[in-house]
Amino acid sequence: MRIAVTFWGTQTYLNFLPEWYGRLEKYFLPKNPKHYFVFTDGEIERIPDNVTLMKIPHYGFPDTYNKTFEEMLKLHDNGVREDEFDWLVSVDADLYAQEEIQYNDFFDQDKKYIGVHHPCHHVGFPPHNKYPGAYDISPLSNACIDDSIMDMTVYYQGCLWGGKIPEVYNMMRKIDEWTKDDVSKGIQARYYEESYMNKWFLTHREETHTLSPSYAYPQMFEKYCDFPNKMMHLAKDNSQLNNNEW
Repeated sequence: MRIAVTFWGTQTYLNFLPEWYGRLEKYFLPKNPKHYFVFTDGEIERIPDNVTLMKIPHYGFPDTYNKTFEEMLKLHDNGVREDEFDWLVSVDADLYAQEEIQYNDFFDQDKKYIGVHHPCHHVGFPPHNKYPGAYDISPLSNACIDDSIMDMTVYYQGCLWGGKIPEVYNMMRKIDEWTKDDVSKGIQARYYEESYMNKWFLTHREETHTLSPSYAYPQMFEKYCDFPNKMMHLAKDNSQLNNNEW
């Protein structure tokens, strides 16, 4: 199976790339061919053969979130199609693989989409500990989770997601459509693109493979975690894990 992996890092977030890449190469699906698509406004020297640069501006807040899927959809014109790849996986710049992850650990061949259970929801931190949790319930927003799809047993974190190609493009196109419509009306989803992703996964729950919070292990709250550390979301003070060299 051929995997396309995306990185999004403008300005100083580009500093995460060498360590991020090295850990994914070593630990993430080591037996499967991977190609990395790096969305950045920066310049990189000595790019590995399995890395493609996707030039974007630094949009700033909140447009970085609002423009995510508009930019990601450009992958199709850069060769991320079903004749070249089987899966697309998006991994946050500060989400570092910690131990070996095999294909059958990560993918469910019978599911179209991949999401990760938010560790703070799993632990029961506010606002996840009471209705409506972190869901956007505003009827004005396209991210609205109403009682017909509400599921308080799971909330997805936007740091890790993906899906089969070409099905994952259906998700990206719809979320981009929802986002643009809301922005045109001056509406901002509660947790930006994460809110739209939760609506998609809840309305496609039979087609979504939910990864355990082990794949989004929070370094900042590790003392509260009762699950393995497969992929770690770095705390702000993470200089000891940030390698700026390929």
